[in-house]
Amino acid sequence: MHPTDVKHIREAAEAAQRFAHDAVSDGCDVSDIDELSASIENELKRPLPNPTTLSTYLNSMRRSLITAHHGVDIVAQLDQVMRTTGLAIDPSV
Repeated sequence: MHPTDVKHIREAAEAAQRFAHDAVSDGCDVSDIDELSASIENELKRPLPNPTTLSTYLNSMRRSLITAHHGVDIVAQLDQVMRTTGLAIDPSV
């Protein structure tokens, strides 16, 4: 995975985590997002991050955020990063 892709994925995951903490009253499961963010970061630290694993984590993050008020904006940001980096997007979200 290209270092620029890693940077963009990391930035999007961090933005999602910030959003979750700001939207805690909007029904967003902050602990779920924190756990996913930590898992994404751990995967990105590997010498060869697994795209399937990252897709799974990011799609789970999208699923958790879509129900929050204004969650559509952060999900769109995650979608863009996933498209740009070639990660699979779950169309059911």
